[in-house]
Amino acid sequence: MKIGFIEPHLKIHGGIRRIIELSNHLVKRGHEVNIFHSDGASCKWMECRAKIKPYNAVLSETHDAIIYNDPNPIDFRLTERAEAKLKVYYVLGLYEQNLLTGINLKIYLPRNQRALLIKKSLQSSYLKLANSTWLHDWLKDNLNISSEILLGGVNTQFFRPVEIEKNKNEIRILCSGGERVHEGMQTIVEAIKLVKKEESKIVLDTYHNKGIPQEEMAAKYSSADIFVDARWHGGWNNPVAEAMACKVPVICSDIGSVADFAFDERTALLVPVKDSKSMASAIIRLIQNKHLREKLTNNAYKHIQQFSWQKSAECFEKIIEKKIMHKNSFREKLVNCIHNPKNISKKIKSIMLRNAKAKKFDKYEQQGAYHWRLYKTDVIYTKHVDFLIGNFSQMLRGTLLDVGCGDGLISCQLASIGFKVMGIDLEKEAIKLAKQKCSHVEFDKKDLYAEKQLFDYVLASEIIEHLEEPENFLKKLKRLFKKAAVITTPRRDYYRQIDYYHFREYSKFEFESLLGKFFNKVRIFETEQHLYAIIELEVTND
Repeated sequence: MKIGFIEPHLKIHGGIRRIIELSNHLVKRGHEVNIFHSDGASCKWMECRAKIKPYNAVLSETHDAIIYNDPNPIDFRLTERAEAKLKVYYVLGLYEQNLLTGINLKIYLPRNQRALLIKKSLQSSYLKLANSTWLHDWLKDNLNISSEILLGGVNTQFFRPVEIEKNKNEIRILCSGGERVHEGMQTIVEAIKLVKKEESKIVLDTYHNKGIPQEEMAAKYSSADIFVDARWHGGWNNPVAEAMACKVPVICSDIGSVADFAFDERTALLVPVKDSKSMASAIIRLIQNKHLREKLTNNAYKHIQQFSWQKSAECFEKIIEKKIMHKNSFREKLVNCIHNPKNISKKIKSIMLRNAKAKKFDKYEQQGAYHWRLYKTDVIYTKHVDFLIGNFSQMLRGTLLDVGCGDGLISCQLASIGFKVMGIDLEKEAIKLAKQKCSHVEFDKKDLYAEKQLFDYVLASEIIEHLEEPENFLKKLKRLFKKAAVITTPRRDYYRQIDYYHFREYSKFEFESLLGKFFNKVRIFETEQHLYAIIELEVTND
């Protein structure tokens, strides 16, 4: 494909790293990539494999896809006028919170040109790419705008742990040091003043505008004892992700731009925006707690490894090819109608809304007792079932409730090793198949919330991802067992589209945070495909 990016500049700030990293990997994958920017000057701070051209060249060529991310007048107009099969607005961020409120598409904002161009970009028929999960969700929940997720990444060639001999007489706090107000430098300076009252060894360091070569950035990060970031908003927070990849403990603002990788008390310490006192307290806490520093560092380093520019480029390629191929299809026209409600008939709209609300789980009607087939033919599913049965085999036998038992495969296996099993499911066809396949287990078409019996154990395998309100499910579940519960769910793959039947998929730390609201004793095990929570009798109250 011939792909063009329209950018205001190729300097190191403003999200340009994302474009260069994507471009480099797309070139590796055999695509012709051009970056059009203000004067066509080459990139000075890192290798750029794309062809670099001045703004005006974009109108003299044809493109398969043209992409812009900065809603400035020049980039916006060039995208409008460019000849391309597909035009893309890559949403890197939505700026200040008060601007987010004002972006309501029914409001006209003539006094703020950037806001107006964001509004026009979001109203356009262009494909929208969201730079992080929170942006994707925010656009859908607040503006009813559909987008594809194209996450940022980490270049582990540049950002990796480096052994640095540190000065024992200082505690080095590193931040990016950006000059723009929303990057929160004032909050960091105020926090450091507070920390120095207790820790005189504190030294605040930055790397902004110091001309540090990319190949030396890992050493710069690794020289720090703690990395802090206080920005107010953003799309995908590169500095925080890079610090994690260098195994530096992180304190950062609790904002959407870090939500894919910064989980409070697990991979980072999160503090409120513009709250210097909370940041100071978090810094002191990390300084004084070596165990916490090590836990955050190790968790973050492991989690951040899954985010790569290579995966982002592969994802980008699939999205663009699919959209170009189906651009004029009926389904695409329906999707476009969602963005432009005036173009959709009342009849089509009512059908779409009805289907969306129903979200019927019809796998058993379509595929029959498919779990029994999968157990014989699918290695991943076989390992999943065997892992569950292996864990239950180590427990004392007793009564067991299998919630969402489906066609009864796991219920039957648990019964075969000595548990007295009751399987319940909301799907009539599933219960019918389960009774046919395993007549010696009690199965019932029943809602969990109608269950009043108390069991020794509860199993909820591959259920929670289907639920719109998992908290209510967990509140009910905790009242149904005396000894232990096992909950499983698919492990979230940030580069794979979420299963149509799922409301949400979870990373290990998201899953752990959710369960931690209701249970004190939770052990999480993970494989490449699944998460397993083994919960002992809860202690916490509602």
